Amino acid sequence: MSEIINIKKGINMKASIICIRIAGIVCAFFTVSHSLFNRMFHWETSLSCLSQLDRAIMLTYHYLIILIIGFMSVVALFQPKQIIESKIGSSVLLLFSVFYLLRIVTEFTLFGFSGSGSIIIVAMCLVPMVLFIVPLFTKRIKQ
Repeated sequence: MSEIINIKKGINMKASIICIRIAGIVCAFFTVSHSLFNRMFHWETSLSCLSQLDRAIMLTYHYLIILIIGFMSVVALFQPKQIIESKIGSSVLLLFSVFYLLRIVTEFTLFGFSGSGSIIIVAMCLVPMVLFIVPLFTKRIKQ
């Protein structure tokens, strides 16, 4: 019986690690793409209509978002087992999921739904949101 429990525990652990790592890959993609926003959206000229303070606030928050998403990707790619096994890991996974849930909500409330572009953004945010939350619902098997 204990062998079956160990096998199930191993399968749950592997599935959770795979989910977290895939979410980490998506986060890494977001980190790189956000790092290119300045060039992609020509912020040097398009943000020039803002006051110096407003431009500084927007860029500061954007750089912080890059840092946060980068942190998510590093933790998810290199420490998934520690996240799963630690007491604080569930809170970390929940926080990561809520981050992407909020981004989905803002797509509708702040950006305004814009057809195919919004569908792509929502779909890409759903992936890490779901993958970070799946390990929380994986049945914990005790020995």
